[in-house]
Amino acid sequence: MTPLLCCDNVKPAFSGVLYHANYLRFMERGRTNHLRLMGAEQHALFAEAQAEIPGFAFVVRSMQIDYLKPARMDDILDVVTWPVAAKGASIALAQEVRRGDDVLVKAQVRVAFISEGRVHPIPKSLRLLMKADLV
Repeated sequence: MTPLLCCDNVKPAFSGVLYHANYLRFMERGRTNHLRLMGAEQHALFAEAQAEIPGFAFVVRSMQIDYLKPARMDDILDVVTWPVAAKGASIALAQEVRRGDDVLVKAQVRVAFISEGRVHPIPKSLRLLMKADLV
């Protein structure tokens, strides 16, 4: 699958190096942009899912992150996101934060689908859009 990109300016810590927690924010935006770049009409799609399963949400269940190289002030970063596997109520995604050809951060993210505080299978419309029927 071709990864999808979004860019963001780096907001560094006092040392001039990007504070590690900021990568989480960039990767969150990357996951949201992933849906948009896949051609999702998010409001319509989520309204359809809401009719099927009221009060649903996607939540990060787990994340493994490897910080390989630092980003610095004025760097332009690409956040690359792609689905890896799906099981009933969760999707595993791979993400990389890159500066040009350099991979700065790698992450494996498991996102769960919940409604009213309980795990539910992801509706087929969302699975198809997210190309999550990989497994």
